[in-house]
Amino acid sequence: MIEQQKDLNKPLKIKGYQIRTSIEQPKRVAIIGGGIASACVAYALTKKDIKVTLYCKDKEVAQGASSNHVGALFPLIHQQKDDISLFYQQAFWHALKCYKDLYSKGFNFSHDWCGLLEISYKTALEKRQNTFQQSSPWPKALITSINAKEASELAGITLQHGGLFMPSAGWIAPAELVQQLFLAAKETQHLTIKNQVNVIALNQQADTSWQLETSIGSINEEVVIFCGGAESIKLNIIDELPLSSVRGQITTMATNDKIKNLSTVICHKGYLTPAHQQQHCIGATFEKNSFDITATTEGDQYNLTMLEKCLPKLISWSEQDITASKARLRCMTPDHLPIVGAMPNIEEHKKMYAHLAKDKNWRYQEPAPVIENLFVLTGLGARGLCTAPLLADILTADLTGEDYPVGTQELFNLSPNRFIIRDIIRRKFL
Repeated sequence: MIEQQKDLNKPLKIKGYQIRTSIEQPKRVAIIGGGIASACVAYALTKKDIKVTLYCKDKEVAQGASSNHVGALFPLIHQQKDDISLFYQQAFWHALKCYKDLYSKGFNFSHDWCGLLEISYKTALEKRQNTFQQSSPWPKALITSINAKEASELAGITLQHGGLFMPSAGWIAPAELVQQLFLAAKETQHLTIKNQVNVIALNQQADTSWQLETSIGSINEEVVIFCGGAESIKLNIIDELPLSSVRGQITTMATNDKIKNLSTVICHKGYLTPAHQQQHCIGATFEKNSFDITATTEGDQYNLTMLEKCLPKLISWSEQDITASKARLRCMTPDHLPIVGAMPNIEEHKKMYAHLAKDKNWRYQEPAPVIENLFVLTGLGARGLCTAPLLADILTADLTGEDYPVGTQELFNLSPNRFIIRDIIRRKFL
């Protein structure tokens, strides 16, 4: 039974459509997915004694974007404390604590908190760095300006430029991390993983439970959480959200004497990681509205050319130094913030909140209509490692009634119904 507002006669401090949907804590849930988002949700829910069944379409978990050899963990930080930066910096610290706690419990994964340098390789970035240095609103523990000499010392190689350095950032082997999160969840005896089960359609039953149409037949579940990536955004109901796929190809390069001592992640237009298992990762391409995960020689050449253009003569790799290539899909939203919460009933939103097209400040008390027992956590883009733990804890609060780890406005900034509310205000449906 959905509980949205205990007393509708009491004036709301927030608008009705910003109220989070909560339900009586379920005994069991189903998760659709298999990457970092699914792993963090399973890890969080099983610690609350909620039984989880995970449906993964692949033979093993972490076969999508979470399968990359190395992934950088760092926040998206702008010069000003805007909504995006505030969310990502909080998510970053939250993720760092989650992963360090997991590792301290004996769930080991390859990583290095070696810092990350956003290198100022062109004039526009040098100007940004100078402005940042003069009036940064962020603590130096998060991000600080350094010159070329300092950058070279931190990186372990000679660099021609300084930049903005994030001392607490670093890299993680994503597939190892995902596997360890699932292993930790399994140790609670509350997680079951079912591989090679592709969910094809979602059908809600009269009692608001769900029938999942899958590659192995129909499966009934009471509460469903969609944590799929871009390859799953065409699933019915989920396809009503404004999600898009962006293809990204990374290239793995053999280390050599010139670059083997690199000791921090470097971000330019792309990125370059320190060696892990004698290999560096460079990338990545950014191809909108593509669902093709076939790695191409053109993608590798793009990554090599981008690295040479931004950091000329730093390494001078060639195609012969390539050890592997991989293309995967990023699931993106229009405003570059992820989505977490109850799946909105889009058509009911249009009817209930129609007056917002005339007065965007109209203070509705009616709580947002949702599709019962269906939740989503998706749209993580290229920063799933950074955002997944915080988003998982927000979703856990939705399901358990516990306090949220973020404030009311930030919750709405992440809510699945924010897009339909914005569209109504913009008079899109008139």
